[in-house]
Amino acid sequence: MLNGDEEGRQVVETAGEAQERATKVLADLVSVANADRVYSEPVVAGDMTVITAAEIQTGMGFGYGLSGGGRSSGKRSNKGNGAPRSGGGGGGQAVGRPVAVITVGSDGVSVQPVLDRTKIVATALTAAGAIGVMLFRGRSAGRRNGRRSSAAVTRI
Repeated sequence: MLNGDEEGRQVVETAGEAQERATKVLADLVSVANADRVYSEPVVAGDMTVITAAEIQTGMGFGYGLSGGGRSSGKRSNKGNGAPRSGGGGGGQAVGRPVAVITVGSDGVSVQPVLDRTKIVATALTAAGAIGVMLFRGRSAGRRNGRRSSAAVTRI
């Protein structure tokens, strides 16, 4: 069985290990967003060279907690054995998508965007939904206040 000082040292060492792991994951995520990942290797076909460009997004989060051991006013708490407790967690994600095709030829340089139809449709549906909600709220607020909408007034 560990005494209080040994328990505290063990928890601190565990926190140090967690920090080392977090630092490694952060370094791995940062390494994803470099120029080699954003621009592809040039592909040469005859007098044309094609290079693709991508958008890289990374995100991460970490958390760590440490309790003092469950003692309150010199008495042990009813929860657990009073030993210091610790815990942590984290996660990260890296996402890439093509955004442009760059062609270099005898007639110059051309940059063609890559359209993400899914993103365009999702944005349009979100905007339409927000407009619909605002129109519905506007009409229901006018009814609650006993006022007619401006459209109803012009018809009379």
